[in-house]
Amino acid sequence: MARLQFVLFAFGVFNVATAESPADKWTERFLALPQADSCRAYLLRLTEEPHVAGTEEDYQTAEYVQAKFRSFGIDTEFATYDVYLPYPIHAQFRLVRPVQFDGPTPEASFARDKDGLASNLITAFHGYSASGHVVGQVIYANYGLPEDYDKLAALGVPVKGKIVIVRYGNSFRGVKVRVAEERGAAGVIVYSDPHDDGYMQGDVYPAGPYRPETAVQRGSVQYLFEYPGDPLTPGVAATSLAKRLDPAAVTNLPRIPSLPISYGDAEKILRHLAGQNVPKGWQGGLPFAYHVGPGPAEIELNIEMDYQVRPIWNVIATIRGSEESEKIVVIGNHRDAWTYGAVDPNSGTAVMLEIARCLGQMMKAGYKPRRTIVFGSWDGEEYGLLGSTEWVEEHKTRLANNGVAYINIDVGVCGDQFGAGASPALRPIIQRIASVVNDPKTQKSVLSRWWHQQNDEKNASLPAAKKKIEPEWSKIDTLAVNISDLGSGSDYTAFLDHVGVPSMSLGFGGPYGVYHAMHDNFFWMENFGDPTFAYHATMARIGGLMLMEFVDRPALPVDVLAFARDAKKQIKDLETFIKESEATPPTRLDDVSAKADEWLRSAERLKKAERTFAQLNAIEIQEINKQYMAIERAFISPEGLAGRPWFKNIYVAPGRYTGYAAELLPGLRACVNAKKWDDLPREETRLLKAITAAIEATQRATQVVEKRQSSGAP
Repeated sequence: MARLQFVLFAFGVFNVATAESPADKWTERFLALPQADSCRAYLLRLTEEPHVAGTEEDYQTAEYVQAKFRSFGIDTEFATYDVYLPYPIHAQFRLVRPVQFDGPTPEASFARDKDGLASNLITAFHGYSASGHVVGQVIYANYGLPEDYDKLAALGVPVKGKIVIVRYGNSFRGVKVRVAEERGAAGVIVYSDPHDDGYMQGDVYPAGPYRPETAVQRGSVQYLFEYPGDPLTPGVAATSLAKRLDPAAVTNLPRIPSLPISYGDAEKILRHLAGQNVPKGWQGGLPFAYHVGPGPAEIELNIEMDYQVRPIWNVIATIRGSEESEKIVVIGNHRDAWTYGAVDPNSGTAVMLEIARCLGQMMKAGYKPRRTIVFGSWDGEEYGLLGSTEWVEEHKTRLANNGVAYINIDVGVCGDQFGAGASPALRPIIQRIASVVNDPKTQKSVLSRWWHQQNDEKNASLPAAKKKIEPEWSKIDTLAVNISDLGSGSDYTAFLDHVGVPSMSLGFGGPYGVYHAMHDNFFWMENFGDPTFAYHATMARIGGLMLMEFVDRPALPVDVLAFARDAKKQIKDLETFIKESEATPPTRLDDVSAKADEWLRSAERLKKAERTFAQLNAIEIQEINKQYMAIERAFISPEGLAGRPWFKNIYVAPGRYTGYAAELLPGLRACVNAKKWDDLPREETRLLKAITAAIEATQRATQVVEKRQSSGAP
């Protein structure tokens, strides 16, 4: 245990505010408990049948997860919500000119893979597509981004009234439908191009991990960048008592029909497009030159959806804290899948169940967490983060007051390349935990391999004098690896963007070409994703140790200095962006920047004070934790973002034209991007107020230490 203790002490992972750290007794024990075979067994059961949200098969997985939690000795209950949920009656297209073809083509089954023979697989469709029957000429619009339509307009290619075909990538599919709707298209077809995740990347399934010719990427096209969750009850939980909007009045649902198809079917359409050759960068991987259209290809798109209010089932398991039981740390993963969901999401479910099993085993040996642990097995994520959003909306007062952190494990494992996204203050602890868990292939730390995966290729092109050298982990106080910002697209969204609970999302990635296809199944995982399930067990070690840090450490493992540094960087980047533009708007960004400098100085002072936390008593540590939480909540604005009031976080939000990817300082950036200079003062004032509140909380935390030091008390 000597190496583990050294690294944990060096990084401050041990609970420095107590003489004996819980890690002395429990961390080493936990790390020895996760078993690959257990994870394999969970995943085999969870992927036995397709289980789309709200179906009988989905309910059966909820019962299974509930039974497993209870078998581990953990109190468990269902949290049921009634949400507006569509299923397809039919979702079809027909190529009517210049040749005739009826689609979509069924996804191919393979002799070695029994799952291709299932009779209860719902036809490929877009969740929340509008119903509609439209006929029109086809236009190819690349990835369907606003700049792609601008380029079409510059080429003189009409879009209004046409059916656009776009390839998946570079934005959330709901953004693609939204932009097409804004530009006057009559309908949208989305396909995954072989250039992006098919044969141009490597061998296709079942010979390899990439997308085969008939595989379809299903998915939601809800406008979750407007607000996620049940479309009819924004801001409130979708219970039987909820007042529901008229569906015609909601703002996060498309008004035009859309359909996902395979690249095999897309080829039949794209081959018959005339017009100009596509601009540079638009050519995909199909074996012919792409054209933008229109004509002669003409399509009939026929989508009929059955929209009803239907139940979904979260499974909530709770381990009550022994000392600060009102404080809660939530670890979550969604359970519903478009098909079998071996990678997305149930690799994460298997990991979460294994963490729960190991904690249950330790509880029998006397382990008691300091704070309360909540496990959330969310339902309806694939449609639009339904289950997690409704639960957060129901418990938002509790979470706003006592939510310590949210740990998300969605795609837990699809390879051996660790990655993470997180709130700025949580990034250092991710790096530190990764430094004490071994990578199964290299037997070095996960952090070491992570660093090499990010830097080796870059180093190869650098002269020797400029090559990056792997740092000595025990001496770093800044990030050595890239950890991304969180936007949206998974269940951290409501925690982070609606109530301000700092969040992280963790997982092992890799070559994964069957995303949302029928072939995301147990056979794929056992042959390509994680054949030995060693990375499932490793992910359980990382997630479990992370969870124990947040529930057991007296002083919360957050890094205010990392947050302040990030804020300064974002403000500087925005200043540079404005200066490089042609506009010269009246702005108070100099004041905002100066305030960020003040926060940075306060955070540096707090960082030094943290070295003496061991001198503090429990009440003093709890006061510091209160201020840590206040710093995160300082950026929550009750009125929300302009035009998007559900999103309360003025520091980070999903971009309106990315959907998944984060936009930092979203209120300010929205003004700058739209050149709404009259709105700048309001957003600058809000940001100044938030940073000022963060400074005050940072100073109050520091004063707790300095007061103890000045008193000379032991």
